Amino acid sequence: MTIMRLEKFLNEIKGFLKDSQIVLDRERLSHFSYDATERQYMPQVALFPESTEDVSRLMKCASLHGVPVTPQGGRTGLSGGALPVRGGVALSFARLNRILEIDEANMFAVVQPGVISNDLQIELKGRGLFFPPDPSSTVDSTLGGNVAENAGYTRAVKYGVTRDYVRGLEAVLPSGEVITLGGKTVKNVAGYDLISLLVGSEGTLAIITKITLRLLMRPRVRRTVMAYLNDLPEAADLIVAIFRSGIVPCAIELMDSIAINTVADHLGAALSRDAAALVLIETDGHGEEEVEAEAMEMTNLCRRSPGVTEARLAADDTEAERFWTYRREVLPSLKALGKDHLEADVVVPRYNLPFLVRFTGGLKRSDAIKIATYGHAGDGNLHVTILHRRRNFAELEEAYRLLELIYRETIAMGGSLTGEHGVGLTVMDYLPMQIEGEALPLMRRIKAAFDPMGILNPGKIFKD
Repeated sequence: MTIMRLEKFLNEIKGFLKDSQIVLDRERLSHFSYDATERQYMPQVALFPESTEDVSRLMKCASLHGVPVTPQGGRTGLSGGALPVRGGVALSFARLNRILEIDEANMFAVVQPGVISNDLQIELKGRGLFFPPDPSSTVDSTLGGNVAENAGYTRAVKYGVTRDYVRGLEAVLPSGEVITLGGKTVKNVAGYDLISLLVGSEGTLAIITKITLRLLMRPRVRRTVMAYLNDLPEAADLIVAIFRSGIVPCAIELMDSIAINTVADHLGAALSRDAAALVLIETDGHGEEEVEAEAMEMTNLCRRSPGVTEARLAADDTEAERFWTYRREVLPSLKALGKDHLEADVVVPRYNLPFLVRFTGGLKRSDAIKIATYGHAGDGNLHVTILHRRRNFAELEEAYRLLELIYRETIAMGGSLTGEHGVGLTVMDYLPMQIEGEALPLMRRIKAAFDPMGILNPGKIFKD
């Protein structure tokens, strides 16, 4: 993009955006140059739209002058989806952050894309409602970003992912045209399901400006079981056994020994450092006796399972929340080690989970490379994190070799290269391993139909 085209674009948007909505100062722009991947790409301008009309008008200008636009929410993504890799505009939704409506009668919420996930949960809690998708980054991630990435979370094993709760969208096309899809209905089969197409499209097809979300009644009771094991593959076997018992927990999470010890060091937590694995299992519902019975059955099943050295039920909600804090702090704790890392957000059919864990644990590697395995084991989604020393190119090359082996094994098991983080930059080079034949060219044609000039979040999902 030439400086002249950018200047023409800026001159036009200054006609309808306030000075406070435009950031050109390089020091302030650096705030919009990174996300949770720790990669960095500098935009040339950051814009803060305050209405759908703002988004529509600035996209018309961007389309006219061929200026790249990268939508940004909380920038908590782990695939680089919010990085302005082609420069141009970083489009922040920090000011489109209102909860527009909570319809208790029909159990829907209407929100703007910049609403922080946890802010909606707090508002709903007092009304006895909840929005099940609640990612680990809930205090920072935005609902618009979660919709764009089709975010997963710990409770997805029972409640599904973000796409299952999006019933309506207002979105701005790259041309600046505004479209409205769906609404407050449980059923809707009028035309193609464009809502499902936009959810998970990683900000490459349209810019979401309003979201209608389905809500549920908040479960009155939840119970959490924590189990330690002396063998990681047996932890995966335990998870399979829980489902075979007929119980459908709302969450099952797994942490290996590296994750356990890293969290223990980072938080000063009293975790069992000798354990090979920690499994967290949660059940919830509206009947106290029913939930209590399921929790006891899960506890007893754990105690009878091979490799389990300790299994206990959280005494109360406070202790349960402490257990879940351990899981949420795995990635921050790993990052605090000061090493570089590559993360495989792989997912396999649940019954293949033990085989994937055995494979990753058996990978031959140098002593300097560490592999931490943790994640949403209840739905077969593991985060396999390869740790290596910074600026050590031999270790970086080895880490990429291991990453490719993990990806190939995942595909061989009928799995997917990414379960919840998205393709973005980090998986883009590997996508043809999973999507073959005419499917990938078809996706490119869909992208071209929405964005013929290629200005919306360019450089993501598809290799140039």
